[in-house]
Formats: sequence, structure tokens, C-alpha cells
Amino acid sequence: MRLFLKSLLRFCADALVTYGQSQFFIPTPDVGEPAPGHPERVPWNVPLTEAEEALDRQLEGVAERVGRGLEPL
Repeated sequence: MRLFLKSLLRFCADALVTYGQSQFFIPTPDVGEPAPGHPERVPWNVPLTEAEEALDRQLEGVAERVGRGLEPL
């Protein structure tokens, strides 16, 4: 009797999981293109702002210090 109940509960649990997976599917969002303001969307012909130039100066020589072959800005 105990084995029968265990098998029945296992079957019911598997059936509920299968039902839930088929009824409540949440698709992954389409990523498409980079978000607004992402560096890949910034046009190269626009001059840097003062803050961006300051960051550029701070990042000079990072590739040599890190030693991973990064290209300095």
C-alpha cells in the first residue's frame, strides 16, 4: 500500500510539473541591439565630453599594468 501511494504521488507531482511547464511558459526577451547609451551606440565622430576625457586620461596605461593585452583608450 505504501509503495502504491508513493508511486501515485510521484505520478501526480510529475503531471503537475508537466502541466505547469506547458501552461506557464515565460519566453526569454529578445535582446536585439544594445540599450540606449551603451558604448557600442555612441557615434565615433562626436567629440568626447570633459568627463569622458578625464576618464580617458585615467585609463591611460591600464593595459600595461593589467598585463592582459588590453588596448588603452
